[in-house]
Amino acid sequence: MRSWAFVPVLLAHSLWGQVRINELQCTRDPDSDGKGANGDWIELYNAGPKAVDLAGYALVLDGVAHKFEAPLMVPPRSLRVLWCDGDPKAGTDHLSVKLSRTGGTLLLVASDKVTVLDLFHWPALPAGCSIGRREDGGRAWGFFAHPGPGASNNDRYAVDQILEAPVVTSANGRLRIILPEGADEVRYTLDGSVPDESSSVYSSPLLATDGTILRARAYASSAIPSAEVVSMPGIPAGAWSLVIAPADLQGPQGIADVATGNFSRYGPAWQRQAWIQYGPGNSTATPVRVAIAGSGTRSLAKRNFKLFAKDRSGATGKLRLPDGSEADEVVLRADASPNAFLRNEFMNEIARRSGGNVDVQHSTPVPLYINGRYQGLYRVMPAKNKAWAKGLNGGRPVELVDGAGPRAVSGGLKNYTAMGKAIADGVGAPILENLVDLNSLIDLACFDLWTGRGDHDLNVRCWRPRGPGGKWRWVLYDMDQWAPPTERTVQRMCAAAVPETPFVPQVLSDPELRMLLLARMSALLATTLSADRGEALLDSLYDRHAVEMAKDHARWHCELLMPSPKAAKTGIVGHLQGRNAALMAQLRQATGVKTRSVAVAVEPTGAGTVLLENLSFTDAQRNVESFAGVPLHLQAIPTAGMEFVGWKNTEVSNPVFVLAGLRDERAVAVFRPSGSASKGALKQ
Repeated sequence: MRSWAFVPVLLAHSLWGQVRINELQCTRDPDSDGKGANGDWIELYNAGPKAVDLAGYALVLDGVAHKFEAPLMVPPRSLRVLWCDGDPKAGTDHLSVKLSRTGGTLLLVASDKVTVLDLFHWPALPAGCSIGRREDGGRAWGFFAHPGPGASNNDRYAVDQILEAPVVTSANGRLRIILPEGADEVRYTLDGSVPDESSSVYSSPLLATDGTILRARAYASSAIPSAEVVSMPGIPAGAWSLVIAPADLQGPQGIADVATGNFSRYGPAWQRQAWIQYGPGNSTATPVRVAIAGSGTRSLAKRNFKLFAKDRSGATGKLRLPDGSEADEVVLRADASPNAFLRNEFMNEIARRSGGNVDVQHSTPVPLYINGRYQGLYRVMPAKNKAWAKGLNGGRPVELVDGAGPRAVSGGLKNYTAMGKAIADGVGAPILENLVDLNSLIDLACFDLWTGRGDHDLNVRCWRPRGPGGKWRWVLYDMDQWAPPTERTVQRMCAAAVPETPFVPQVLSDPELRMLLLARMSALLATTLSADRGEALLDSLYDRHAVEMAKDHARWHCELLMPSPKAAKTGIVGHLQGRNAALMAQLRQATGVKTRSVAVAVEPTGAGTVLLENLSFTDAQRNVESFAGVPLHLQAIPTAGMEFVGWKNTEVSNPVFVLAGLRDERAVAVFRPSGSASKGALKQ
């Protein structure tokens, strides 16, 4: 089928052609597989005595024409179903057309490209409902609650109306339901299950307590039931509340069921319809699909969830995250492994403060409720999918690769494989920098070495701008599996049998890459990962989340191996105090390069700042342990009203100063008020 621009010129007499649009379904049941009768389809009817070949005809959908190129017969006084499944290779009757569930206009145009044989506009339709002629080829239209593509239409089963959703109000601890026009009754549930014809009939206001979950639909004998309405009063402001039918969560078909092992299953068949309520005031519930997320933590009682706000779910748009961004796939991260929450928050912030050379998902901690029950502290974040990666690239196309497998999420594996081979072959930094963002690779290696991350080879995701010149960057995530402070991580990673991210042995074996890593590690350990600054950041994170962490611990500590928040904090403090010296010793041993001490000072104190490898280092005096002969880059930046003079006891007046000596040394950046005497070499 080919698309072409279309402007109608001639209408068939009374739009009453031999072949007519007979029925249409645009919103499948979200719990179906979406194929065949369960998907989108268009039914045509040939009202004439002769067969009609649709070759040359066109369907025009919202102004875009889709022409039938090959023969497609509609027998006399018979039906022909066109499957809108995006799979034209399956046959001429399979179309690359998507029908909007919110409504649209469809025309059937003759082969002369100007004669409109039939024209039809459909409104928004609820899931599993179709709109069609009451009788095959007839003039009257109606809605069908039980569509039958390819089966004759019967007026007995057609209705004229789709009910509007009921309105729920909450006041004085009571929920009141207002019936929509034309409704005979409203049926509701309070246990999270989906309301149907057998549910309770609303007759008087309902008691609303904290945790109450109301799901309701309007019914009438002569109408399609309304869309569902969900109300969750009593959920605290700022919390996210998920509503899912209990049978979809636990039991033989439940996505979190333990007895069946369903929690370990993947794919669309293990997504379920749900509602999420979130945002300021928690006033709006949005339909979504939900699935269990993650890999190694799926068996834990506190599970990760993934929300899909797409057409199939009935969502009207993307989910708005607490930081103001939007995404159609959102992860609710449980952080159920020991110490996970505080460690992940800490390392994500470290990565940001270290210049953002590795990308991190922005996450916001929120309390989560499921069917009215508190489930603990979760982090809301966008999924690490193609849309998110494109956002990192200004909305432009990307290649995105996941895992040690590896698996192409977007694009192919050709460029990723070439990059991995180049690293394994030791092509050298000058060639490698054409393929890789070296700053990203080096920072990933530094963070994996500092944490001693046990699953560094598994939790891998990297991306590059698609097209010539695109360089690979890495995403930092799942930073909770830390090694003890004295663990010999450098030796362990260098003993890998095959090249694996972050390629530590390959980096250390290349002279230029080794210098980059040693310089960067020295800078990180003296700045963002220093004991004093790390503890200050940790205190800030702990104080910000202490209340919710305590609630989460109270909820889960009996079911999970979960240290107290205080113990988790103490563990990170111990790592900060013991890891740096141990790691420097390991790098000295692995490289054979000695270390030295460099003292950096600012005169007068507070007159400016010195950056170390582009990281904020000091505005007074501070020492860094560095590797002998490895260049360290200092940069002097004056504060407002001051100007840089030069580096004391040197001839260097450039703000950028490179130190690459073999012995201990001292560098002093000198500043003075702006407009003072002319600059010159500083001697003492």
